[in-house]
Amino acid sequence: MNHSAPQPNPEELSNWAALSALGALAGDDQLAESFSADELDAEIAGFEDAVSAIAYSVPAMPISPKLKERLFQRIDATTLQSAELYALISQPIEELIALSNQLQWQDIEGPGEFKHAVYQTNTLHRELAFFVKSDQGGLFPKHHHAAGEEILVLAGDLVVDDQVYQKGDRIVSAADTIHQPATRNGCLLFCVASMDNQFVS
Repeated sequence: MNHSAPQPNPEELSNWAALSALGALAGDDQLAESFSADELDAEIAGFEDAVSAIAYSVPAMPISPKLKERLFQRIDATTLQSAELYALISQPIEELIALSNQLQWQDIEGPGEFKHAVYQTNTLHRELAFFVKSDQGGLFPKHHHAAGEEILVLAGDLVVDDQVYQKGDRIVSAADTIHQPATRNGCLLFCVASMDNQFVS
């Protein structure tokens, strides 16, 4: 006894084509088995046109003036916060020295006798302003800069790449660099750097 092949169901074709146009089908194997390539291509193309037009059919919603104002205030605030720490370097040296005497100092692990004291931090931008000092000559721990670093020599000397810096000199180091400064006679430094700097061996 012969059985006739099942006839394609137009509603089923339409449903499958819609799902395919939306990218909701893992594969088109069942589609290929049920319908001809011409039927599939024509039906799917129609739905793809409809899907691509959805974004243009929604009316544009105007941004609330207050929301826009708050957004720009937030941007301005975070920009200022990032610049605040670097602005501290422009304070008079004697004021920074006096400030350093009011802070709690901790030892820095490494080859030399160095201490540091954190003054301010900016967790949003992962930055911190801090003092470093040593009462004698020595080699700083070698470290990697996750971001740019700026140092102001408040007293003594600092040697970076064979260049000797003294009171009032500024040293700027680029991001993603490694260096190991030294001091010949001891120093007091004010630094602004990334919280993500790391000591390296």
